[in-house]
Amino acid sequence: MGTKNWAFQSASSSLAQTAATAAPRVVVIGAGMAGLVAARLLHDSGFAVTVIESRNRLGGRTWTDDSLGAPIDLGGSWIHRADHNPLTAWCKQLGIELAITSDEARYWFEGKLVMERNAVWRRAWRGRLLADLALAGAVCYQRLLRRVGRRVNLSLADVIEPVLHSRWLPALDRRVLASIVSTSEGVQGAPAAYIDIEDWFPSEAHGVNAMPCGGYRQLIDDVATGLSIRLATPVQTLAYGEEGVRAVTPQETLRADFAVVTAPLGVLQAGKLRFDPPLPPHKEAAMQRIGYGGQGVLGKIIMRFPRRFWPADKQWLISLPPSPDQRGVFTSWISLETIVGAPVLMAFTNGRAAAHFDRNASDDEVCAAAMGVLERMFPGQAVPPERFVFTRWLTDPWALGSYSYPAVGSTPDDRVAYAEPVAGRVFFAGEATQTVDFGTVHAALRSGETAARRLFRAHTGYEPVWQPPWV
Repeated sequence: MGTKNWAFQSASSSLAQTAATAAPRVVVIGAGMAGLVAARLLHDSGFAVTVIESRNRLGGRTWTDDSLGAPIDLGGSWIHRADHNPLTAWCKQLGIELAITSDEARYWFEGKLVMERNAVWRRAWRGRLLADLALAGAVCYQRLLRRVGRRVNLSLADVIEPVLHSRWLPALDRRVLASIVSTSEGVQGAPAAYIDIEDWFPSEAHGVNAMPCGGYRQLIDDVATGLSIRLATPVQTLAYGEEGVRAVTPQETLRADFAVVTAPLGVLQAGKLRFDPPLPPHKEAAMQRIGYGGQGVLGKIIMRFPRRFWPADKQWLISLPPSPDQRGVFTSWISLETIVGAPVLMAFTNGRAAAHFDRNASDDEVCAAAMGVLERMFPGQAVPPERFVFTRWLTDPWALGSYSYPAVGSTPDDRVAYAEPVAGRVFFAGEATQTVDFGTVHAALRSGETAARRLFRAHTGYEPVWQPPWV
């Protein structure tokens, strides 16, 4: 059972003491994690909140799907660093079991060869040493030049591609390096040419990672309880001024005192939500510099099979790319059988391969590519799936990408500028507004809480005292 009321205020911060008139009105644009968290906190604090969502469902880029006969998260799947994550406390309060996945050893399968990943990595020590030296040197070089006032923007590809194609390196070393680069492209959600060299591998990939059994939908349903939500209602224009805000939709115009904008960054970069007047130029420029979409996406295929043909005692299964240029094509697999109770595998495509599959390939072509990898891993054993789902966040008109990434030329200051309110009326939230752990569900949660706090403080002059379920 969820909590009935998340927000608790001290007497000094009560809205009743600051306004004797009707409750201030807030329109929240977007019913993903960030928008729903902001809406719920403000609603329970006494604001009149309406959530407007373009899709016909809740959750945004968290989406629990049942089409394979079991709850599978097609968007955000993991709770990263689950031993120090607010989502863990929330799940505990709701009684949601967590499936820890990070302490499972990874195994490389190729034909009849099965080897623990770290053993393979040790064999490729030459390539890994060369890559480590190249990456460390490039970071030092870039930082040194920036200290003396020269702006240098190196991407991961600038540094690692020459190493990947070094002819004197053994083929195994190049394949292992390609796998490591592919992991970065997957976790960051962008091709190596887009990723800043100083943030090429995110910290949240380390530590304890877990999946909420039953999916993120349980948290979304809990936070949405009691809210006024309008689905299938895209906001075309948000006008703002001294008198308040107006959210213009195809159906109607909603008037409010404040707005919280949580639409995905890609939607804002594409101008699908127009601001009147336009946002300040420095803010708009900062938002455009932040990495999102373009060729950047993480794709997932989830396949349900008539029976399990992979080892029951191994959860993470990997296949090294045949060559550096063939990386990103479903080489990392996780068995979900113990989590969802059915013979289900999930695999990832990333980098330019992911963008190609998302934009240019049919579902059957994507499935064939995934099955080709499984047949390489388990020759003569892999069987066709009964059903499968492939995510297409890049071509999703209300996402235009999976999540933000550290683009070449962008800095944390850009995210700070993105998060700043405008005219005391329009507030911003979403994972891309966060300077740390961006691209994660808990970053979206924190951003929603931050935006709600800023709005509450701007209206009342007081600091709210809240006790949401993740505290």
